[in-house]
Amino acid sequence: MRGRSGSSRKALGAAVAVLTAHNLIQNSIFNERGYVVSNLLVTAGLVGLARSQGLSLDEIGIAPGDLPKTGVVAAGMASAGVAVVLASRRSPRPLLSDRRAVSGSSAEVARRALVRFPLGTALFEEVAFRGVLPELLERAGSTRPDAMSAVLFGLWHIIPTRHALRINEVVEGRRRVILTILGSAAAGLGGYVLSLVRRSTGSVLAPWVIHATTNSAAYLASVGGDGKLSRSVRGGPEVSM
Repeated sequence: MRGRSGSSRKALGAAVAVLTAHNLIQNSIFNERGYVVSNLLVTAGLVGLARSQGLSLDEIGIAPGDLPKTGVVAAGMASAGVAVVLASRRSPRPLLSDRRAVSGSSAEVARRALVRFPLGTALFEEVAFRGVLPELLERAGSTRPDAMSAVLFGLWHIIPTRHALRINEVVEGRRRVILTILGSAAAGLGGYVLSLVRRSTGSVLAPWVIHATTNSAAYLASVGGDGKLSRSVRGGPEVSM
């Protein structure tokens, strides 16, 4: 048992190290270049690491048999998330406005809404932070694996949140630091809620659908505020939960 716990701690350390390096490299050097491919490669690597520790696909939450029993729940909760996103567009000052939205092709918008956010962001983050990490944390001896994973999820969002605030020139100085912390904390809280959904359904499918649909809807809601389509401006990654 002690040997298994020690092995799990090493695997957990390796997973956190890989995620940290990937976060720094992707957000600080490559930005949008290779975003989807690199995230999916890291996803596959994390699943392989979890499997090497004896975790089954069912324990990770990605077993094919989970699809039918969680699909309806996921669709219903995702619809609620989309409703909130669309409602935000009606505010006098849109909550989702982003200066990184500039004129672009409809193909680019479709790629982002149907590939970039669902696969590059949501699938990667759900498998990593609601599938692999909680199980490794639990095997390593954590009594609150979902809470710990949510903390890591919040830390994961520090760099993209900081980039978003800088590019949109929302605030400066200390206020930007405070909003970066609050934004990352909000991401962590959202991650914990998605962990509860994952536990209640036994699969990452439901949180993935909620996550992907909400992110894509938020992106589409920020597109065409002036009747134009959009794409991301170089200079920083888009922030999404």
